[in-house]
Amino acid sequence: MPDSLSFAITQSLNALKHNVLVISSNGVIRFANDHWEDFNQLYGFSDAADWLELNVLELFRERLADPDGMMKLEQLLRDIFQETRLVSGIELDILTMNRGSRIFHLELFPLITEQITTSQTAILNLRDIGPSASTGELPCPIHVIRNPSAVHTQPRTPLIPICAACKSVRNIQEEWISIERFLQAQLSLQFTHDICPDCIRELYPKYAAALKW
Repeated sequence: MPDSLSFAITQSLNALKHNVLVISSNGVIRFANDHWEDFNQLYGFSDAADWLELNVLELFRERLADPDGMMKLEQLLRDIFQETRLVSGIELDILTMNRGSRIFHLELFPLITEQITTSQTAILNLRDIGPSASTGELPCPIHVIRNPSAVHTQPRTPLIPICAACKSVRNIQEEWISIERFLQAQLSLQFTHDICPDCIRELYPKYAAALKW
């Protein structure tokens, strides 16, 4: 474990319910939390025995089904470590050994502590948001729950099962997909990542004074 990552930091990262890597500005992996290890066993993402000192670009290179994937990932790293953006995310089509080709949302943001500055270290979070279109699977319809007590003479309002914690939506195959993915499928919307003023003030008070909103 790198000396600059204190026990308190690594303990906090292990407590997160996310697949987290901590990487340095040159792309070297310095820490993988316990959920990442579980994620790797579930998906067969890498056969590496030890994550430390691997380069994150090399880790993804052999798994990207999207021909523009590496360019997207390299740009993401530049945006964060050159402090062009405070937080940024992309979607990548990744070939897994255990579950085929799937779309993952990858988010990167600086690890800000009293000892670590934004230019040194960042947190990478990877989340499965559903099967890739390249697998040939049809879009999964959303499982709709009807209220049995509703009056039949009144229009029925469909209820969409949504997680009270992470806000994922459950489809008829019992898979949980993100709200973003649901809205993209239903309304043909496209999203870009940003961070609102309230979240900047709460999560990154160091930057709050620079707000113009």
